[in-house]
Order: sequence, then structure tokens, then C-alpha cells
Amino acid sequence: MKTILLLIVVAFAAGRPNKDARIANFVFGIGEDGGYSANYKTTNGITSEEEGISYPGNLPESGNYVRSGSYSYEWEGVTYTVTWTADENGFHPEGDHLPDFSHTEEHIGAIEDETTFV
Repeated sequence: MKTILLLIVVAFAAGRPNKDARIANFVFGIGEDGGYSANYKTTNGITSEEEGISYPGNLPESGNYVRSGSYSYEWEGVTYTVTWTADENGFHPEGDHLPDFSHTEEHIGAIEDETTFV
């Protein structure tokens, strides 16, 4: 009975998220051109890499950031990786475990800019 109880406690502890995870490594840099890069890794195996640059607009508080990066994490023995870009067209993630919506417009048509709500 003690062995079964011990196995249950160990299985429960192994299945719980590591709430004590900490940042193990963090690097951030800003270039002379206004670009930046950031990388980090946590003690529970999460990694992230990101870089970007700001393109100022002609008016104050206008312009655009163009960013790209990736992050990885492990869940139940499987490593998931997401690569992404973010720009004036939005956030675009890609990963083997994510659905592919690139063909959606072909099937349902484009969404018009001028939508009328009743």
C-alpha cells in the first residue's frame, strides 16, 4: 500500500507545472539602427528568441514595428515550437501543432472592409 501511495504522489508531482521555474538566461540588446534582439531560457525548458526594428512614420506616434521570433516549450514529453512574425499585417504564428488557415480565404471568400451591421 505504501508503494502505491508513493507512486501516486510521485506521478502527481511529475504532472504538475513547475511553479518554481525561473529565468535561467536573458540577453537583450539594442542596435544603433533601433533594432533589438531578446533571448531567454527558463529553468523548466522554455526558450524564446525575438528580434525587431521600428520604422518611424511621417507623423508623430505613427510608424510600424516589424518583429519575428520563436518560442519552444515541452508539454507531456512533446516539444512544441512556434515561429512567428508580427508587422502591419498582424501576428502570424506557425507551428506543426497549429492549424493552417492560409487557405481560408479561398474557401469562404475575402472579408470586405465595409461591413454593414443591422
